Amino acid sequence: MDFEHARKSMVDCQLRPNAVTDYRILAAMSEIPRENFVPAAKKPLAYLDEDLPLDTIGARKMMEPMYLARLAQLAEIKSSDLVLHVACNTGYGTAVIAQFADSVMAIDDNEDFVEMANDALADLEVGNAAVLAGELKDGLAKEAPFDVIFVEGHVDELPETLFKQLKQDGRLVCVETENGVPSAVCYVKNAAGVSRRVAFNAVVPKLVAFEKQKTFTF
Repeated sequence: MDFEHARKSMVDCQLRPNAVTDYRILAAMSEIPRENFVPAAKKPLAYLDEDLPLDTIGARKMMEPMYLARLAQLAEIKSSDLVLHVACNTGYGTAVIAQFADSVMAIDDNEDFVEMANDALADLEVGNAAVLAGELKDGLAKEAPFDVIFVEGHVDELPETLFKQLKQDGRLVCVETENGVPSAVCYVKNAAGVSRRVAFNAVVPKLVAFEKQKTFTF
């Protein structure tokens, strides 16, 4: 399979027509080989415009390229930013963000994914990113505060822990349900508290770690 051609088609046919205008994101996703971050059997599917299952039961999926790009654009990542990438899966988004951020710390709760991510990043000589195993809701307090927290997936609710790890004027992006519709949102932390802005509709994989806890009444 001609992965280079598939990568160019992804950018030209999936990203550019869908409001991805940040040239840094387009350049990064033109260069980073997405096929390096998926299981061997799924490499021919690496550039499809849909979520890509990463395990046999489909519990974890790599986010569709277009939504990954639009969420990264929503975060307005600067070249001086320290980014926390939560639920990084096998590290593709980490590699992309590392191309235009100062540095990226990433976490995932699947140790196999963490190993695969670090191997892929090392093979590509991405020196400003590292992936650690950990509970997604905990973030990485020892590396905080962060300029940006990028949550790769749909969440029911966000823990206060993550907001505490944001710098002043820091941004957190994720997908939540707004009036029954999955939507990309951007939180901004400032002196007055945390503001929230809904940006666009986004159907992305749900993160079990951020599911709302069920309560029982008698």
